[in-house]
Amino acid sequence: MMNERIAKVRDYIQSRGEVSVSELQSLYEGYSSMTIWRDLKQLEEQGYIRRVHGGVISMQTAALQIEGVYSKRARENTRQKIAIAKAALELIRPGHAVYMDAGSTLMTVANHMGNDRYTIVTSGANIAIELSQRHTCDVLLTGGQISENTLSCSGAQAEAFISSINIDLALMSPSGFSLRTGFTSGSQSESLLKRAVISKAAKVVILMDNSKIGRSLPFTFANLSDIDLLICDSPLPKEVSAELKEQGVDIVVAEG
Repeated sequence: MMNERIAKVRDYIQSRGEVSVSELQSLYEGYSSMTIWRDLKQLEEQGYIRRVHGGVISMQTAALQIEGVYSKRARENTRQKIAIAKAALELIRPGHAVYMDAGSTLMTVANHMGNDRYTIVTSGANIAIELSQRHTCDVLLTGGQISENTLSCSGAQAEAFISSINIDLALMSPSGFSLRTGFTSGSQSESLLKRAVISKAAKVVILMDNSKIGRSLPFTFANLSDIDLLICDSPLPKEVSAELKEQGVDIVVAEG
């Protein structure tokens, strides 16, 4: 049972959202810093707070921050994402094992899927939750460490899982693309997972709105020669389109 002191500390943090350790020490002058840290450790273990650099944050506030990052991305280019998603759905066949990348574009695909029986493999925690509520979908989540920015699981556990399965169709979404660097991601672990997926997939499809063109992030997960089809929302720049065709990559323009 939580004692009165710890309950007061918990309530104060929850009322403020985020509190520095020095603020707690000045507020509870009668307690040693060791006592306060012990209280914070107990509150963290019980799921009330999360310790951050220099202080603590309530879990409610942490959840809102995560939602804020992802929701902002989900609201961007909504019309284009819907058009791309509908084009991608035409490629999915009942009974196939389909890998769905994490991110807001693939979440749009999940939201528009019908009720046929699918086997879906995904690194997206939110996509897994959405599709698991449908009785016609068999959903496999890769597991691994989750990113607060993309809600994606990645890491050695996820890569090991992918190595154990066969994928008929992989739907991938990059954070950036340029002819020099290829398809890129801001996360090394997510990039490594994407590479593992590509190595196991019979067909690789990139879903990308044209705002990603010209962006180059640190980690390349695929070059044009690694993919079979690119679905975009508007005609590509001539030099990009020419290079795709030279590499034998098909292009679908899904204008909404």
